[in-house]
Amino acid sequence: MEDGDGGSHKFVPFASDLDWRIARWAVQEGIGHNIPSHAKWKTRELWYKSDPDDKHTIHYRDSKEVISALLGNPAHAKDNVYHPRKIFTDSSKMTRIYNEMWTSEWWNTVQGATLAPVIIATDKTQLMQYSGNKTAYPVYMTLGNLPHSLRQRPSQHACVLVAYLSVSKSIGQELTKKHKSTCIQQIFHDSMCFILEPLKEAGKHRMEVVFGDGYVRHVYPILACYIADYPEQCLVMCAKYGTCPKCMASENDLGKSEASRRQAQQTTLTVIKDNIGVSMSLSNFQDCCKQHLISGWLELSQVSGKERKDMARILLGCLIGKAPSQVVLCYCAILDFVYIAQYSSHDDNTLCYLDNALKLFHDNKHILTDPNLVPVREHLNIPKFHAMLHYAQAIQDFGTTDNYNTEMFERFHINCAKEGWRASNFCDEVPQMAQWLARQEKVAMFESYLKHYKSLDDIQAEKEAGIEDVQGPKMGIFISKRPSALNQPLASVQSKHHCPSFSHHLIYYLNQFLNHSQGQAIPKSQLHSTQLPFHNISV
Repeated sequence: MEDGDGGSHKFVPFASDLDWRIARWAVQEGIGHNIPSHAKWKTRELWYKSDPDDKHTIHYRDSKEVISALLGNPAHAKDNVYHPRKIFTDSSKMTRIYNEMWTSEWWNTVQGATLAPVIIATDKTQLMQYSGNKTAYPVYMTLGNLPHSLRQRPSQHACVLVAYLSVSKSIGQELTKKHKSTCIQQIFHDSMCFILEPLKEAGKHRMEVVFGDGYVRHVYPILACYIADYPEQCLVMCAKYGTCPKCMASENDLGKSEASRRQAQQTTLTVIKDNIGVSMSLSNFQDCCKQHLISGWLELSQVSGKERKDMARILLGCLIGKAPSQVVLCYCAILDFVYIAQYSSHDDNTLCYLDNALKLFHDNKHILTDPNLVPVREHLNIPKFHAMLHYAQAIQDFGTTDNYNTEMFERFHINCAKEGWRASNFCDEVPQMAQWLARQEKVAMFESYLKHYKSLDDIQAEKEAGIEDVQGPKMGIFISKRPSALNQPLASVQSKHHCPSFSHHLIYYLNQFLNHSQGQAIPKSQLHSTQLPFHNISV
């Protein structure tokens, strides 16, 4: 960058480091400034002919600008991935590995040019901790080009709040409850359609983006994942509450051990078009659609993720000795499935373990509904049980579940919604929240720029010294610093980890560190009969 006098320094548009520090204070305190914005906030009002007095305001940012900001962040220049990879456990390429999104089948199938896999998440959240009804409806956007370890950390700014949806409850008082529910659904769909509209053209005809490494690339932003809880999944997919939003399974088929064919956009549109022509009223139209796919918005009582995990830790211990062994086996299979599904890296073998745990549950679940015993439930047509049928395929399609789970956005609610609300005067708070968030992002982005700034003199000095700036993500296997299981018998390690030749290979590995010149090393011809001097190891 050049200053007004033709000079060059990294603090432009500021005269010095001191000027930047004063400006940072001014921005954070709301005083005027001239720092470039991340992506400008805009507003739009929605209203309907049936109720023109009730206007619903959405605060949003251009989705293309957000994508450009994410890909143009210099802090992530070496972490961005531009093309998919197929990773295998060994050179035979028999066992595939799935972890990041770029290792998935979806990206390998879709890739024809540089993709920006768009990940959208929506989740209504309470702004007040203990009382009150203040809520916010944030929409988040991130990209599959970045490792999920970065996307999950708010300090990395790899996930951006792209909109606040309307949470207005001022729907016409003369409307029926069913009509109000329909209006709320329509407001949601119209809002999301407007926010994501720019991506349609860019996805078909590409967009030009200046990446953090300084290169200009043509990118095709494609919606890859939509992250939401179950009620919102039904809302987004226009699926009847109590059915599966991913496949055609009806509410009476959720207990089956096999999934139905996948939901398709054309199927939903066909149902809507067919019933519009034969329906005499809105109520009649909804009743007709309910028989096929469509239904309204309902709410579930919420249990936090931490509480759910705490219950899972003690559930099995509470059942042993108090329930039949087949019931214990059922719950054990479910817990196995839950914990295997949370692996940060999968391969074809671990996906088999996942399917085996699910099969074990389905083979024994009949005892939970057996009328000859004390039945736990009358039926097991539960959406979350049915959803387990789709996990293995989802991991193959989009990588491990930590790429698209809802838990990662709980922390973003604090940074992007609740702290902004606390900084407001609590009256017409959403514009103030958006302004507060924009200020924090401006400071963070400029500090990132300063951290990665290189003057022409620095670049020339690196060239003369032969230092190369290696681009591309860091690939490899990361091992924890401390073992999670201490003093485990070798036989147990070999059995649990399915590595029967572990001791044999460990002997060969340790032998190479012994001094050959002093006769400490054992000859290779004798290694097959050598015993390890220990029987336990920490894993």
